Amino acid sequence: MKISVVVPAYNEANRIPPTLERIVSYLRERHPDYEVIVVDDGSNDSTREIVQRQFDGTSQVEVVSYGGNRGKGYAIRYGMSRARGDLVVFSDADLSTPIEEIEKMLPLMEQGYDIVIGSRAHAQADIREHQPLYRELGGKLFNFMVRLVVMPDLHDTQCGFKLFRRAATLPILPHLRIDGFAFDVEILALARAAGLRIAEVPVVWINSRTSKVRMSAASRAYLDLLGIRLRARRMQAEHNAAGRPHPAPPQ
Repeated sequence: MKISVVVPAYNEANRIPPTLERIVSYLRERHPDYEVIVVDDGSNDSTREIVQRQFDGTSQVEVVSYGGNRGKGYAIRYGMSRARGDLVVFSDADLSTPIEEIEKMLPLMEQGYDIVIGSRAHAQADIREHQPLYRELGGKLFNFMVRLVVMPDLHDTQCGFKLFRRAATLPILPHLRIDGFAFDVEILALARAAGLRIAEVPVVWINSRTSKVRMSAASRAYLDLLGIRLRARRMQAEHNAAGRPHPAPPQ
């Protein structure tokens, strides 16, 4: 089974070399049928050139770009649409969740889930370095609002480590609109509305002190939740009208 890893990158010249080295080293040993797609989201530093030099001659690692800074959500959609693996994982460039955590997710895919997301809110999550208090509280508030407005059963939609079954997820991508902070909520909500099965697993997480998330961007995400809820309801209605029942979660 081929695994694709999509890494969105915006001005990551300093952080991305060790991240890619760790990802590639792990995949070579554990999952040799792999590819890594670095999506350069309009960087104005040397991110693209550094990746190309680092893996020159390595066909399983490529860097793609589209010009301009479109946002993390757009970058991930762009990378996922070009992935060729049976399974696609997206990972933040800071590798706050180690790539090795995918081993917790693969058995759930074998059980029949379509999406498995890493969770920092799970009781068994291993948070080895916390975010600053204001970020942690802000994240908890946002996840509370996600449960209240969109998906009551998911406790951490924003962890930057998620695994998708490519064939099941591709039909969802053309319906996605959000490029900013709430893109995680959107893809999960629409996937759920289309009948895909989602599992949440505890992961190791180590805060990156050079996080690029801006609180202003996170604030705009609250407004996006209402739009996501409406579009998810429309998609679920269409799904039901087409006579496609929602499958029960795997046992």
